[in-house]
Amino acid sequence: MPAPIRVFHLCDKFGIRGARTHGVSRLFSWWFPRFDAAEFELRLIGIRPPDEASAHLERQGLAPLSLGRHRFSPRVLSDLLAMVRRDRPHILHAHGYATSDYARIVGLLTGTRVIVHEHAAFPTIPGYQRVVDRLLSRAADVGIAVSASTREFMVRRRAFPANRVRVVFNGAPLEEFKRPTRDAKRAHRERLGFGGDELVIGTVGRLDHQKGTTYFLQAAAHVHRLRPRTRFVVAGDGHLLEEHRAEAEALGIAGHTTFTGFCEDVPALQSALDLQVFPSLWEGTPLTVFEAMAMGLPIVSTAVDGLAEVLRHRENALLAPARDPEALAAGMLELVDDAALAARLGARAEQDSRRFDVCATVRELEAIYRELVGARP
Repeated sequence: MPAPIRVFHLCDKFGIRGARTHGVSRLFSWWFPRFDAAEFELRLIGIRPPDEASAHLERQGLAPLSLGRHRFSPRVLSDLLAMVRRDRPHILHAHGYATSDYARIVGLLTGTRVIVHEHAAFPTIPGYQRVVDRLLSRAADVGIAVSASTREFMVRRRAFPANRVRVVFNGAPLEEFKRPTRDAKRAHRERLGFGGDELVIGTVGRLDHQKGTTYFLQAAAHVHRLRPRTRFVVAGDGHLLEEHRAEAEALGIAGHTTFTGFCEDVPALQSALDLQVFPSLWEGTPLTVFEAMAMGLPIVSTAVDGLAEVLRHRENALLAPARDPEALAAGMLELVDDAALAARLGARAEQDSRRFDVCATVRELEAIYRELVGARP
């Protein structure tokens, strides 16, 4: 049997600004156990010092290695060069600006294959990064984008050759996210303190400006004035948690809004919801949208980037412009008042979710790895 294909996954940081985890870290925890261990040997390496996010991955059995460096430290390059020369990985798979730069330089110096994986089309790029991207535009063997809009971002804004960038959609472990039974839904709602006749609307994600939670809260205040039996859930942690708590207080909905903080059991939380809202300002393809779809939840979302590629207005979701709480509120109210529409959209979302199984993502990554090292299954 040939030796396994060795892949170093490189990440700048495993958590973002007070959040215990983020989408890329969740992907690692889903991807790694699903690779064929007989054919692939994976290692997870982060630039920054260890933190709660890396400890969380450690508890999940991923054994991340933290270099303990600042992202601009020249010792990152020497650390990675030493590791690559010692362990001789076949592929460096980089996630994030800093690691994409270091990986491409190490690849040039050692002949190691390089993948740069972009997870969102960011609205701004640091000036230094645009310079580095132009200098290293052909140093990556493959670019992976999580959506067509992210691919366009890599080509137009990050100077990647178009013929080297492929779209590989994210996915979720669909076996973990299934439409709950009536009894399970009741039990999860009781655990969160919700009454049987209350409508529960939630948003799930890192509490960061990108996620648009402030617009969800403004929309929730409008919905509550018209439908006072509605309750709201904000699930996730991050540096804006206390700011959003204060905002809910100022909007007069603090007593009707539950902030869960970091949520370990996302399926249980989503089982308690009647509909889920994605108020993001920009995205790649957020993992929670695949989870909500798999659970058959009616969805109201902003029509941004990858969300608009996965969700279709009035087919499997209701879409609204970004930064428009009135439009979000209108979508929420329509689904609250029209049970038939909510059921139809939820059922179609559940059906469409079958395209986005994380196992399919892993199979695509395996195929790219084999291609890069000239291996065949």
